[in-house]
Order: sequence, then structure tokens, then C-alpha cells
Amino acid sequence: MKDDVLHWAAGHPTAKRPSKETLNHRGIIELVSGLDVYKKTAEAYRRAYAALGIDLINRVPLESEKALRAVPVGTTRAHPTLPYDYASLGVFDAAMRRSYLCKTVEDVWQLDVASLDYGELITPVPHSCAAADIAQRHAALGPVGLYYPMLYTTLFMWPVETLGWEVFLTAAATEPDRFHKHFLLPCAQKSKALVTQMVAADDSPFLFIHDDLSSATGPIFRPSWYRDHVFPWYPEIWSAAKQQGRKVIFVADGNMTAFLPDLIEAGVDGLMFENPATPLEAVIDHFGFANRFMIGGIETTRLAHGTPDEVRRMVLRVHEKTADCPGFAMASCGGLHGELPLANLEAYFDTRAEIGFTPNDWRTCCREKFHIGEKNNLQAITRPV
Repeated sequence: MKDDVLHWAAGHPTAKRPSKETLNHRGIIELVSGLDVYKKTAEAYRRAYAALGIDLINRVPLESEKALRAVPVGTTRAHPTLPYDYASLGVFDAAMRRSYLCKTVEDVWQLDVASLDYGELITPVPHSCAAADIAQRHAALGPVGLYYPMLYTTLFMWPVETLGWEVFLTAAATEPDRFHKHFLLPCAQKSKALVTQMVAADDSPFLFIHDDLSSATGPIFRPSWYRDHVFPWYPEIWSAAKQQGRKVIFVADGNMTAFLPDLIEAGVDGLMFENPATPLEAVIDHFGFANRFMIGGIETTRLAHGTPDEVRRMVLRVHEKTADCPGFAMASCGGLHGELPLANLEAYFDTRAEIGFTPNDWRTCCREKFHIGEKNNLQAITRPV
């Protein structure tokens, strides 16, 4: 519930421990909501969040988005106007960029970086950072949980998303100072303006920002490159949030271990991390005490490929390691996507219920509340997809 998250953000204990999940699995949503997620998308999601005890929420479908048509598994479809293709991932599809703005490094120096438009980027986050959009999703979710917008291209991700890896890495490695001045500085100002807009849109205690600084094995550039060209600009980018007392939550895949001290020095208050790429123990060492936040701990690959018993043991191990970390919120940061076995998700939420992250009656509470208990309907929505 939203009130529980606000208490948690303020450092107060809550009856149910907080969690975050990106729901994208038709089976689990329909199991707990009793609704066809393609016909009643917004309400099915709202009921599922309530039933599963998910409090920190980034995906809030609106009624205007309910007419979803999933891409068939193994196929793709092109975006009608932008250079992206969609592929099946669950209720919502994954977007993959097809082409980039520059074919060569020389093209980079001719690019009008000031004209780059965040609104034309189709990222894993299915909505914008615009004030009207934020207000609309807050209203749609209501007291079920705390909706949070997230800036996906804080700084490092601007060139990743617009140039592609090959051109970005070549330009930034061969002429780092020129790339810094020509590309990164204008993008830092863009992100600062977006953060200021986000902060003005609501009174959330948090600001969520994202930059994938590392691969699964560690930093992509030498660490000194980041310390020269990225970390100095982070405090400036989120200055408006800090001025209002917001807690900055940094979101990243890849192994971030080398950068955890740098993030704290830059003013980061919490980390949403992909485990085991960044080991849970390393995150606890830096963020596991009072007034710091950790969101993660659950291995999506284990949910995908393990057995229900292995899932249960994983959740209990994470709980044991984080029991003394007041700022911990459980999450599978890779998302609960459509390929995960429903039996593993049931084991996941059963175990969460045992340790206080999910209501004990998570399977039935919403169906009973909304009088959706007919035998035939239950058979239909509990069938694995």
C-alpha cells in the first residue's frame, strides 16, 4: 500500500515489508485479478498489485492503453514511425532499436545533440517523464502503491540509446574530451531539465534514475573515464530532487560493484540492482544500513530456470541476508516476464507471504473482494499460459 511505502521511505517500520516488481506475466496477473488482462488491462494490473503486495510500482497501464495485442512468440513487428521493432516478452512487448542516428564517428561530431528528444526513445520504461503523464498514473493507481516515474537516460544511456554501442564506444574512447564536450554535456543539461520537471510533478519521497554503466563483468570503460566524464555531472542532474529532500534511487543492470563508492559520493541514497550481476553482499556493505535503500535481491534467471523448491530457498536466503537492512525492498529487477513458469511464480509469492512481503491470501483476496469466484472463471484464469 502507498502509505506503507511512505512510512518505509521515512525510516519507519511497516507491517508488510515493501517490494517492487515489474509485472509482465499474463498467468500470474489473471490468476489473482480474475480478469482478462487484454480486455481489462488497467484494472487487472491494479488488482494484481494489491493482491501480490507490490508497493513500488513503475508500470501503471491506463485505460487508453488497454487495447494491447501481444506480438506472437518468435516474431517481431515494426513501430509505425520510429526505428524500433517489438518482440514478445509478456503482456507488454520488448522494444529493440533497429537503427541509430550516426553510422560513423565523424557523424557524431556533426550531430545536433541539443535536438535529441527523450520522448522519441522507446526504452524499457513504458511511459514518459512528462508531468501530465505522471499525474495521470498516480491517479490511476490510487492507494494501491507508490507509482514512480524513472528517467532512463540519466547520462551514460543517452549515447547508448541514440548512437548504439559501436559508434559510442569508439568516439568516447578515441576522443574522450571532445565527446564529453560535444555529447555528454548537452545530455547532462537535458537530464537535469527532465529531473526538474519530474520533481515538480509530484511529492514522492524518491527520484528514480537509470544508467547501465557496466556489463555483467564490470565497467565498460576504465573507471577513470567515468570519474572524469560521468560522475561529476550526477549531482548537477539531480540537484532539484536533492533540494527538496528526495532520496535518489539509482537503477542499473550489470556489475556495479566497482562504482558503489562513487555513487554514494555523488549523493545516491539507494540502489535498484540486478542480482547476481552486482552481488547482494556488496550492495549490503554499502547500502544496507539506516537511511540507505536496496531494491532487488531476487535472481530472475533462477525464477526462469530453477525449480519451485530452488525458488523458495533463494527467497529465504535473501530474506536471511537482508533481515537487518531496514531499507531493503524485495524485487526481481529483471522483471516477471511472460516466459517464467507459473509454478515458479507461485512458489515465489508463497514464500514471500511466509516472510511478510506478500499477503497470505494473495491468490484469492482480490477475486473474493470483487465477487469473482465462479468455478468456470477460476479454471480459465489459473490455466498456465
